[in-house]
Amino acid sequence: MTEGSARSGRPGAASAAPSARPSASGHLHAGPALPLPPAVRDAAPAGAMWASAAIAWIGSIATALLFAWLGAMIDGERPGAGPAVLLAAIAAACAGIGPWLSQRVGAEAERRLRQAVVGRVFQLGVARTAGRSGTLLSIATDAVERTAHYRGGFLGPILGALTTPLVVLGVMALTADAVTAGWLALLIVLVPVLIGGFRRLVRPIGGAYRRTQARLTAGFLEAIQALDTLVYARAAERVARDLARRGEEHRRGLMRMLAANQLLIFVVDAAFSLTVVVAATVIASLRAADGSISAGAAVAIVLMTVLVIGPVDVIGQFFYIGIGGRAAQQQIATHLGASSRDHGEGAFDSGRSATSAQAVSARFARSTSRAAHGASGSSTGGRAAPGAETGRASEASRDHAHGASTDRAARVTGSSTGGRVAPGAETGRASEASRDHAIVLDRVTAGYGGAPVLRDLSLRIEPGERVALVGPSGIGKSTVSALVQAHLVPSAGRVRVDGLDTAWADADAVRSRLAVVEQRPFLFLGTIAENLRMADPAASDERLWHALAVAGLRAEVERMPDGLDTLVGEHGALLSGGQAQRLAIARAALRDAPILLLDEPTSQVDLAGEAAILEALDRLAAGRTVLMIAHRPGAILAADRVIDLGAELRRARDGEANA
Repeated sequence: MTEGSARSGRPGAASAAPSARPSASGHLHAGPALPLPPAVRDAAPAGAMWASAAIAWIGSIATALLFAWLGAMIDGERPGAGPAVLLAAIAAACAGIGPWLSQRVGAEAERRLRQAVVGRVFQLGVARTAGRSGTLLSIATDAVERTAHYRGGFLGPILGALTTPLVVLGVMALTADAVTAGWLALLIVLVPVLIGGFRRLVRPIGGAYRRTQARLTAGFLEAIQALDTLVYARAAERVARDLARRGEEHRRGLMRMLAANQLLIFVVDAAFSLTVVVAATVIASLRAADGSISAGAAVAIVLMTVLVIGPVDVIGQFFYIGIGGRAAQQQIATHLGASSRDHGEGAFDSGRSATSAQAVSARFARSTSRAAHGASGSSTGGRAAPGAETGRASEASRDHAHGASTDRAARVTGSSTGGRVAPGAETGRASEASRDHAIVLDRVTAGYGGAPVLRDLSLRIEPGERVALVGPSGIGKSTVSALVQAHLVPSAGRVRVDGLDTAWADADAVRSRLAVVEQRPFLFLGTIAENLRMADPAASDERLWHALAVAGLRAEVERMPDGLDTLVGEHGALLSGGQAQRLAIARAALRDAPILLLDEPTSQVDLAGEAAILEALDRLAAGRTVLMIAHRPGAILAADRVIDLGAELRRARDGEANA
């Protein structure tokens, strides 16, 4: 795709709302905290948090009563061993169940969060996630793990840690001495105030740590993916120095966060724990000396004080989880909350329009009134390809193509019911045979934020027609491809694929009509068979061989020692460029969709390879509607009609000016 590099930076640059958002490079910038999406709030159920706190309370009550029992023994009473054994068993059970519950809830929260994060990536689509591989990887792994640990293993224990001292003081008041418990309660009240102030103080540290980690992850992944290019360009040392600088920034951020955690531990231990222990010991001693309480009660008070300050130590031990976890969940909230409203000219969504229903309905009404001249007029805008039949394919050949593709249409029609119908608009389904498998752009305006790439563009590709879309780099050819694939929804106008309006139909239903061969096909690490079955997991070996024959690759694969089980390497590194492209063509043949979209499929091969690929594409295109984005003359010659996108945009602009 010729515009890919320009497009990848645009989504982030369009964000203007005053909150934490990804930049053009995919990194987060500081801003006011976003409201947590339901997927984050509900990742760990609130009941699990309260259950964790309740376990801490029960364990502390059992231990405090055990200390009271010990005090009674010191005073010469004989309460019996049964209660002590029961209380000890309860305390031990709570000590084991608490961490187990936190781990279980954390694991479930991690699963839900990762599912939401990855699901959002698929929902945003190609246009919204281009150029953000490193950031998305960091969010899906480290940020998810930290957020899950924070919500599943931190909030419940921290709630228990903050409230358990009050529970223990209640037991102390009932079993030992209410006066001592009251004095200690005054000191306990200072803890939430101390923790809250310290949290506000260190919050920027957690955000800075997350940003440095995201930059390091993105840079490292990019360097690994482009390692051969860096070596050829003699830029490896420079990139290594940049990674070392990012690593040092991340190390410093981590050290600042750990320093803040250690400072909290020191403050809590010095200013609170020592004070509470000394105060409890002095008060209990004075009360025992004047006869207000017994010696056993004084011992019980001192022992219970350990329970009072014990959870406070947990605050210090877990606090770095809170710093990193809160920053990580905000990063996830930014990712899940990224919506099409941040992009004025185009919405990136899976089958939904970014505009309101009222605006879309108005567009439908306007488009209906223009249909007589808007779509039909565009169909004559192309020029005849050299050596092709005049203008376009004849009606007879089109009827033949339509008949050849009827079986394929029957197999995919079932998914068309997934779309939504605009209020008061047409159903968006192609009920007439003459409209099946057509591609229509009707007065379309679209872009990636800022100035639109396409404005008021109208095109129509008839069923069974082969059309080449040409124009200079950056003119908008890949934007047209994104519109047809429902990766991008227009801000004005309508896009219909096989009768489905992409603004309202389910994106999966639209894409089920398409077989796509990209400029740079992506091959997965695995075998030839595994890559082919990405299109149809249930395909038999016989169908795989047939697809390879369509792509002109069968003979070469048969000569390979492992045949279909031949490994292709990472990104198809073990295949030649032409073989990788023809494998992608075989995958498209196996998909067997009625509309074929070719995004400059011969741009990465030499002329000899181009000839073989064009022969394969000619076989694949039989009976299908074909839209080919092309530069090379050979590719253009294979078309029935050529549309110069630049000329079409100028025509639309001139028509708008004359109107």
